[in-house]
Amino acid sequence: MAKSLIGSLPYYAQHLAEQTGVKVVVQGTRAFTDGKTVTVPFSEDDLPLSFGFIAHECSHVRNTDMAVFGADAPVPFRKNLLNILEDIRIERLSMDQYPGTEDDIRYLNRKVLLDPFQPERVAQATDVEIIHNAILMGGYWKLQEPQLEVPARAYLEALEARLGQELADKIMAEVLKTLKCDSTKEVLALVDSIIELLPSSEDKPEPEPEKGNDEGADESGENGESEADPQGEGEGETGNTDSDGTGEKGSDPSGEQNSSQGDEAGGDQPANGGEDGTGGGQPNSEQKSSPEGQGGSSDQKDSGQRDATLQPGDGQGAPLGLRERVMQATEKDLQGLISEVGDAAAELLGRKAAAHFTPIKPFPLGGRAVRRSAEASCRRRISGETHSAGLRQILNGLLQAQVDCRVRLKRQGRRIDTSRIAMLPAGETRVFRSKARAERQSAAIQFLFDKSVSMDAAMEQAEAALYAVLRGLEGLPLVTTGAMSFPGTTTAGAGQCCDLIKRSTERLGAAVEAGGFGALPHGGTPLAQAIWPAAIEVLRAKGERKILFVITDGEPNSGTDGYCKEMFERCEASGIQVIGLGFGSANSYVLSKLFTKYVAVGTVSRLKTALFEVVRDVLTA
Repeated sequence: MAKSLIGSLPYYAQHLAEQTGVKVVVQGTRAFTDGKTVTVPFSEDDLPLSFGFIAHECSHVRNTDMAVFGADAPVPFRKNLLNILEDIRIERLSMDQYPGTEDDIRYLNRKVLLDPFQPERVAQATDVEIIHNAILMGGYWKLQEPQLEVPARAYLEALEARLGQELADKIMAEVLKTLKCDSTKEVLALVDSIIELLPSSEDKPEPEPEKGNDEGADESGENGESEADPQGEGEGETGNTDSDGTGEKGSDPSGEQNSSQGDEAGGDQPANGGEDGTGGGQPNSEQKSSPEGQGGSSDQKDSGQRDATLQPGDGQGAPLGLRERVMQATEKDLQGLISEVGDAAAELLGRKAAAHFTPIKPFPLGGRAVRRSAEASCRRRISGETHSAGLRQILNGLLQAQVDCRVRLKRQGRRIDTSRIAMLPAGETRVFRSKARAERQSAAIQFLFDKSVSMDAAMEQAEAALYAVLRGLEGLPLVTTGAMSFPGTTTAGAGQCCDLIKRSTERLGAAVEAGGFGALPHGGTPLAQAIWPAAIEVLRAKGERKILFVITDGEPNSGTDGYCKEMFERCEASGIQVIGLGFGSANSYVLSKLFTKYVAVGTVSRLKTALFEVVRDVLTA
């Protein structure tokens, strides 16, 4: 069974472009954004990744001030953090504004952030890399991506081990403010506040030993101890602990006795508290005490200080000068780190497009034709008006709904079937006639006009017929019409496209004045590439019934017949009726290779008869 065009890349691109107002182009082999237009290569290998990229970049175009990146964030590390937090902000905006993009964006983040994660690389990461990736993974995990819990926890634990829990918590608290930012400028200010939290070489280290002396002195004062020289203070402490008559233990060099002495000195406080209070401020006393007893207490104190330095909560484990290191990091130092999710996805899409090369890539829809003749436009328009009389009734029949119009008998109604009256005495009460009324369906009709060199001789008749049909449909209720031609040339002249003849939302007269008609023959017949934009346009247009008329000589570029037929089958699977109108050398044999429904028109004078045949075939199918 042929795949539906609904859900295809061009369809999604056009749909999101219409919703967001951002121009999306499907072409080339490289995915990128220039600040106004999102370009994505055509590939059906990984559609969710393409969808996620389009949604991500469309939100950038709508919500990101790109000038901030160029003017205010020249430092690589600073710019990377701005990229990370801005990505989180604009992705959340996209999910809120266009809920249909949420699954695609989450798929993008899984492919870019979760799938490449390698736990063993966390232990090998530098301080700069850990800070960078902890903000990246932790920010995404805590703000919008539960699926990133494993890599986020790994990097956040590494961040706490390097900087301490208190500083790590402060950094993440700033990261969590991202969704409160209303602009890119505010996100940059948030980035600067995060960098300011990192320890600098200019910061003065806290005088831990002096703090210990003060605490020791306070505790000594509370216990009634005198603040004498270290040696005297040690003796005083011993005296206090031996108030019960065991003061001689103060001169005993035994470690066990010193340990007992320390326990008694603590009073009701824990032993550790006693050591911090007294021994912490008496370095000379510790040196003069016995090596086994008092020296052991000193070792415990030093070990406690080292543990306190690494213990999460005080932030003292962060190396000084870290702020300068991150600010001086070069692009080379940060190479391999993901900061812009969209750029990483673009690289993946580029690789897929190169690995799965598709020779048939959809044409974009450009503007009005550059190669045209105003004189030819006037001449063909007059010819079309002449032959448009009577087409309205025929085309109206094509759009009529197929309903059962047989007469039925009912027990109530307005019209009596006189032939049934005689059956009333027998108990037959179904004597009223009822006939279903044919109702019109809304319809969206698109015309794809072949203006290749092979149509040169038939161009006059073909474009006159196109104008005649459009004029016949003009004004019909619940009907929208649009038209485009191929091949055209892009504005830059670097590639081919479909030229616009008439938008589905504009009047025929406006299309004529804008230069939609008067086409001149040009190039080959890339019908396969042109089917995409025509089919997408008719799918997007309002209407229950979708009809695509293809005006051609039935001879596409060599080797593309099979792809054209496949595309028409996909159109049918998507609910689009495809009808071929043959001109020039087209005949039934040629057209039957491409179309299921077709008619060889030949000249505009046969248009009415040809369309009648089409209407008859459609309604009796």
